[in-house]
Amino acid sequence: MTVRGTLCLVLGGRNLGKTLLKEAAIARCKANVNMVSVDMRDADMLGKDLMTALDLQQQKSLGWARLSVEILRAVIQFPVDYALKRINGFSGAGVAAKEVLDAAVSRHQIRIDNFISRSKKVPCIIVDEANLAIPGIVAEDGRALAGSALQAITKWTKQTPRASVTMISSEFSYPFRLLANGLALSSIQQLLVIGEVPQSDMKKMLKDDWGMDEDLSKMFYDIFGGDIYTTKQALDSLIRKKNAFDPFAVLLCPGLPSCVKNAAARAHLANIDTQGFSLVEDVETDEGAKMIAEKNLGGVISRSSMTFGLPDIFNGTDKKWAVIPSTYHMKLLIHRGLQQIPLPKSGPSAGSAGSAAPAQPTVIWACQFRKDGSTIEVAGNVFQVKGAFSNVDDLKKAIKNENPKTVTCDAFQLDIYSQKDRKWVKEDEANELNRGTSKEDCYGFMLPQKTDDA
Repeated sequence: MTVRGTLCLVLGGRNLGKTLLKEAAIARCKANVNMVSVDMRDADMLGKDLMTALDLQQQKSLGWARLSVEILRAVIQFPVDYALKRINGFSGAGVAAKEVLDAAVSRHQIRIDNFISRSKKVPCIIVDEANLAIPGIVAEDGRALAGSALQAITKWTKQTPRASVTMISSEFSYPFRLLANGLALSSIQQLLVIGEVPQSDMKKMLKDDWGMDEDLSKMFYDIFGGDIYTTKQALDSLIRKKNAFDPFAVLLCPGLPSCVKNAAARAHLANIDTQGFSLVEDVETDEGAKMIAEKNLGGVISRSSMTFGLPDIFNGTDKKWAVIPSTYHMKLLIHRGLQQIPLPKSGPSAGSAGSAAPAQPTVIWACQFRKDGSTIEVAGNVFQVKGAFSNVDDLKKAIKNENPKTVTCDAFQLDIYSQKDRKWVKEDEANELNRGTSKEDCYGFMLPQKTDDA
């Protein structure tokens, strides 16, 4: 916040402390920055485009907001009404209205630009619930307004770095909305994902503040994690429905079935189900990752993102982006969706990936593992291995051929694992292959462990 030339996004679900974090940051940094902080949920900001909202908030701090708003409304409304009445034809009226609106937007943007350029302290702009501001929801040409605002933000934070801009959103798809309106994702210097409340704090709240006993608090945390908003909805539902309470019917996810039926999105969801994340090759063209974010099932994070409570996602890979579930409870819902909804074999419902290829006995799914002490951890995405398999030894050779850069050892040195009773068990080379026909039931392989010479 106190560094010039920084664009930061803060993403997270409801009631997870994004606004509280904003207020704490303001309190800590206000002595060193010249700040404009706007909440797009405020009544006088609803429907405003970003530059209009920032300008109005700046005028508030100068003490004459009401007068400026009334004057501004009159200045804009009169010529627009006049133009619409005087010019014949829809297109002509639209052009006249747009010219007046563009002039007004330019005045807002010029005033904010002047505020930044003339500030002696570090100019800082904070936009809470920024998803309501881009594009403007009542502006006639919302995309043009959004593009103009993002060009200004890019100028302030990257081209001629003068300001710090922080945008807070409860929509995980917000980076893609910025991308669609012309902002390169590389322009986002910091991405902070507000996760869930830690287990100890969440269980303390459930017991001390909400009156749950140990067993009930454990049950709620095991299903809903540290998501306060969904947990509160679940508790209300439990009180209301009693024995008819269904914990998996609390959070409605209308976008889950369509994602599960889409081949590109389903591939990411399967990785999230098995390892808690899914790596992304090209974030700007990956339709599956974009769809998951747009449906708010999960978020796309970068290698430099600040996150909490997640495994070391980017260890051992050169990929820079990954998809994560929005909450732990969402991960459970994704698992249920994958189990209950099959991928269509053909037709438009298979999504942007096109028709799904029919299952073949010569395709096996596998995933790289690593060992941390006695714990086996996932070290990469699940992928397909093709070949003529009769036993585990054949699978080792196929994995070696498929990934020569990763598997630099001889094929026979690989260890192959399969899951039995929810535990990963090492397979003998002569064993027949009896699984691996789906990503959810994949085999795991591990490179030989390095040992220090005595």
